[in-house]
Amino acid sequence: MITKQHLPPKLEAVLIRLGKAAALNVTQAVKLPYLVDVVAAHVIGRRITEGTHQAWDHGVVTKEVWHYLDKCTASPVLHLKPVRWSEEKRVVIDAEEPASSLTWEEQRIIDFVAKEFASLRAGDLGRMTKIMNPTISEWGSNRAADLGADAYDRMSEGYQEMAKQAASLTLEELRQISVPVLDIEDAVA
Repeated sequence: MITKQHLPPKLEAVLIRLGKAAALNVTQAVKLPYLVDVVAAHVIGRRITEGTHQAWDHGVVTKEVWHYLDKCTASPVLHLKPVRWSEEKRVVIDAEEPASSLTWEEQRIIDFVAKEFASLRAGDLGRMTKIMNPTISEWGSNRAADLGADAYDRMSEGYQEMAKQAASLTLEELRQISVPVLDIEDAVA
């Protein structure tokens, strides 16, 4: 028996609005709802999407969107269009945003995320969502992603750049540029 895939109503509305604001590929469609919820939790104190954001191999993924896109052969909401000379697929939105499904505040948050992050490439979005979740040591574990204030702070361009630079340093390079910590015996004495 084949079951028809559905998205939670708010998540569907978020995906439609994101897709109307920016041309999305599959990676953007599964990662941007996570960023919407992180921003929403910070700005209005609650999530919007009704999605489950998990630690997959290439960063945080909104599970329901992934499964929906994987099965969307006959979706009234969207279809996937192959990108010429690429393995990538573009998400084409076929539906209008449901009337009054999103508040004005929610719409502003979604539009902000689309404007700020929809132009990021797949790999960059994956790295960004991983940097936002430093406590996840096992990617691909489907562990819940952080939606709190720390995740929001880690979205900043400054934090993202600092984390990339720190990750690129070898231990030897770090030793050369760091000030040594006092010997424990000297510090205790």
